[in-house]
Amino acid sequence: MTSVSEYLATCYRPDCDYVDGQVLERNTGELEHSGTVGEVVYWLKSRYPRLRWGVLPSVRVQVKPARFRIPDVCVLAESAPRDKIIRTAPILCVEILSPEDTMTEMIRRIQDYFGMGVPVCWILDPVGRRAWVATPGHLDEALDGVLRGEIEMPLAEIYEDLLRAQASGGAQTAFV
Repeated sequence: MTSVSEYLATCYRPDCDYVDGQVLERNTGELEHSGTVGEVVYWLKSRYPRLRWGVLPSVRVQVKPARFRIPDVCVLAESAPRDKIIRTAPILCVEILSPEDTMTEMIRRIQDYFGMGVPVCWILDPVGRRAWVATPGHLDEALDGVLRGEIEMPLAEIYEDLLRAQASGGAQTAFV
């Protein structure tokens, strides 16, 4: 068991979730995951300049007193406080699936976000080029290719940019 104060005083690389005394590693670091995080951050910052400072990758979000999650990307409201650790519900949390991730674990994560008041979460699968919009009590695939909430993002632009970046960088991995 690790205490909250010990967790907060420790630097993990990559950062880890903290769930009721346990430090949990996150699946990150692969090309598709990292590239998707970068594309989502860039796209949101360029299309929603009023939220620019609040589009944050991999930041600690305290969802309960003894529970911290690290969303791949979160978006804070313009009026949100600028604290070192996010304790005010973001308007959006984005999770990018890695091959090792399961939807069961993603559901647990987004339930934590909903518990703190996050109204919508997006789940992106860069390998399968699919995505879902989650709201409390609902999980819907974005069959029309647009992720929605207070803000919107067309998947084609994110996945198109990833494909272009892979092609120009000589990456061997291709999306199916």
